[in-house]
Amino acid sequence: MITYIVIDTGYLLELFRVPKRFNESDAKEIKRRFSDAETQHHNLYIPVPVLFELANHIAHVDNGYERLELANKFSKTVQQGIDPKETFINIIPCEAFATASELSNSLESFSNKFVQQGLGLTDSAVILEAENLKKPHNRVHIWTTDEPLKPYEPDAEPDPFIGNRK
Repeated sequence: MITYIVIDTGYLLELFRVPKRFNESDAKEIKRRFSDAETQHHNLYIPVPVLFELANHIAHVDNGYERLELANKFSKTVQQGIDPKETFINIIPCEAFATASELSNSLESFSNKFVQQGLGLTDSAVILEAENLKKPHNRVHIWTTDEPLKPYEPDAEPDPFIGNRK
């Protein structure tokens, strides 16, 4: 059975240690989970809307040197994710928003279902990508620190981690 993991912004804020957006114990645990996922040959997917959200947080880092360092790390990570031979992390165009009709359907799901649950458009993209990856012989999880998003993962993760900030 293949395991796919769709990554939400909160995990990346911790992994990148974005100032004012991470805490040390969560960052260590999430780094460990990424390492375990690589060892276990899981497939990690980052939807493009998550990248935009992460980049916005990086752009608002107060310290210019830290902001530049994070931007460079972000760019390098994304470049590696675009070429699957480089890393086990895949950057995926958001299938849910790829065409006008898919965008229309996704926006309908967002406004009629997800927003009522307190989930934003990026969260909607994460959910829809996880649903797209779900096949009979696949396990699909969502890594997030957003508690309302976690129940939408197609397969319940055995040892979930949503962070300790709450």
